[in-house]
Amino acid sequence: MKQNEASEALAWEADLAGQRKIGAKDFQETGALIFARIWAAVWSRRTLALGIIMSALLLGLVATFLATPQYSSETRIEILPDAPVATSVEGQREKALLNELSFYNTQYSLLKSESLAERVARAGNLAADKDFLEAYKLEGADASLGSGERQKLSKSIAAILLKNVNVTPVRNSSLVDVSFSTPSAKLSAKLANLWAQQFLQATIDRRFSATSDARRYLEQRLEALRQGLEASERALINYGTSKGIVTIAAQTDANGRTQARTLVGADIEAISSALSKAKELRVAAQAELANTMTGSAAINAPSIANLRQKRAELEAELAQQRTIFAEDYPRIVSLRTQLASLDRSIVAETARSTQSNREAFNAASRREDELRAELEKLTGQYNQQQRESIEMAILQREVDSNRQLYEGLLQRYKEIGVSGVGTNNISIVDRAMVSSSPSSPILLLNLALALFIGLMAAAATIFVLEKIDSSVRDPQEVADRFGLPLLGAIPESSQPVAEAISDKKSAIYEAYFSAMTNLGFLTTHGAPRTLMLTSSQPREGKSNSSLSLATVLAATGKSVILIDADIRNPSQDHYLSLPNQLGLTHYLAGDDNLDAMIVELPDKGFSVITAGKVPPNAAELLGSERLDQLVELLSARFDHVLIDTAPLLGLADAPIVARCVEGVLFVIEANSTKGRAISLALSRLRMSGAKLFGAVVTKVGLRNQAYGYGYGYGYGYGYGATSEAK
Repeated sequence: MKQNEASEALAWEADLAGQRKIGAKDFQETGALIFARIWAAVWSRRTLALGIIMSALLLGLVATFLATPQYSSETRIEILPDAPVATSVEGQREKALLNELSFYNTQYSLLKSESLAERVARAGNLAADKDFLEAYKLEGADASLGSGERQKLSKSIAAILLKNVNVTPVRNSSLVDVSFSTPSAKLSAKLANLWAQQFLQATIDRRFSATSDARRYLEQRLEALRQGLEASERALINYGTSKGIVTIAAQTDANGRTQARTLVGADIEAISSALSKAKELRVAAQAELANTMTGSAAINAPSIANLRQKRAELEAELAQQRTIFAEDYPRIVSLRTQLASLDRSIVAETARSTQSNREAFNAASRREDELRAELEKLTGQYNQQQRESIEMAILQREVDSNRQLYEGLLQRYKEIGVSGVGTNNISIVDRAMVSSSPSSPILLLNLALALFIGLMAAAATIFVLEKIDSSVRDPQEVADRFGLPLLGAIPESSQPVAEAISDKKSAIYEAYFSAMTNLGFLTTHGAPRTLMLTSSQPREGKSNSSLSLATVLAATGKSVILIDADIRNPSQDHYLSLPNQLGLTHYLAGDDNLDAMIVELPDKGFSVITAGKVPPNAAELLGSERLDQLVELLSARFDHVLIDTAPLLGLADAPIVARCVEGVLFVIEANSTKGRAISLALSRLRMSGAKLFGAVVTKVGLRNQAYGYGYGYGYGYGYGATSEAK
């Protein structure tokens, strides 16, 4: 199974390879055919093509010698980008390249701008420059010229400058070459240097103008912002005054917003701080009072503690004295008296401390109550101001916004003032020098250009002529274009056809023999017994074809008679060198001596009836019944009757004669007869009821070899080989 699949795959690949080879071969043959057709068209119109080319070369030569010599001078400038960007990020790098490309394209356009040309004209005073005016045949500006004429002269000079300047960027660099070509070498150098200098100066002026415009604009904006800031600040202050909002400080946060500190807010802060301290004092006094009430405060009081310590010392001494002396001992009595005095002092001091703590507590409580009441009052005022400060906050934000805009614009204004114009990015690298030899015209270049133009003009002319040529170039077109079978293609001949047809080895004989053979397949009895030959217009080879077919038919052993029915312009008598004393017109006019009219040609093998005298009424003669009688009589005596008639266009002869024969053989001259004429002639034949057997294309030459109808090589080669073999 796998082997079968493999063999099928190999066969398919081999078939595909064969198709490719066939396709390649067809493509090569098609290319060769197209080339052959082109060569045939060129060769057939070689005289016209050579005439066009020689005319172009002659014009180029004349233009070269008549042209005014031009001298060129070139200056080189360097243009650097304002802000070159160097980055390793892919997207940013592409953006930088696009910006740089746009910058250089802009500079190249500025180098060829009309404003720069007018600037150069003014800087060089070209309107009064004799060299420039003489070089371009202009009239100089003088006092008599009006403003309109001066402006027109300036425009003309600018146009001349733009026409003669050439801007050429140096590849892969920031250098640009500016060149001028004029009839004067000095003038070219002068204009090239002027152009570079004025471009540099124009760039500086443009930068300065941009800076001045920016400063002027910023000044106007600063004035407007300053007025706006003052108005917003004035509105803020007026609103605060009307609402009694006193701002004592303002702070700016990280976001640039201003927070105002009002007087009421400061008072609230102070009262809150004082209230906190009063509350602490009240709590401390309350604690002291509580301690006093419990006695712990009295014990801990320093004065009472001293008294108690003294009492304890006296009581200890009294106890010691009592161990020694009696109660009435003076020292013991004194000690008891001191102890009583100390007890009274302790009681008095304790009472006094309690009263002091109570008063301090009451004072602290009153202070706290007063501060709390004041705080509540200020809080109410502050809340009222807060409600009213919403509008004030809006005004404050407006002030902050205006101030930020003003300060930012002011900073930008200062930066522009400091930076100024900045550095110039354009410099002149090489100045133009006076040329010693003319740069144009160049004879060889002009001749080469003229040759190229001549070749193109010749090719275009041949192409147009080929396109508008509706003649038959490919004999095979006859069937498609006119609906006629092609019975034969007859080659051109350098010798008379009557002589060439007598040589059976000639291409003419072979071609007519082939046509005769094709005629043999048209009827059941072989070649038509009665046959008429005609064409659309004269000199298409109709009479030669009649003579040749008669010769070929006679060579096959048939009895043939040729009738020259072109009684308006007879030709068979000239071809065969026969007298035209008695012929067809005589028979049609009533002369029954037919035997006297028939001329036998033993050397040709057939007989002929000449046209006879040219009648004044050819159509009437041909339309009589005697023509039908003549054809019947001759058909009975000869195997084939060939009738050579007049052309179709403009004449009624051929349609009249066509009714008397089996069919018509239409003769077409290759490369000459227009397709419209052929179609019209065939239409007339078909309307008359004539049977059209086919067409013979005559005078097929070298031009038709591209379509496969060349006779010179094939026949010459064949008979040449035969002769050598013999």
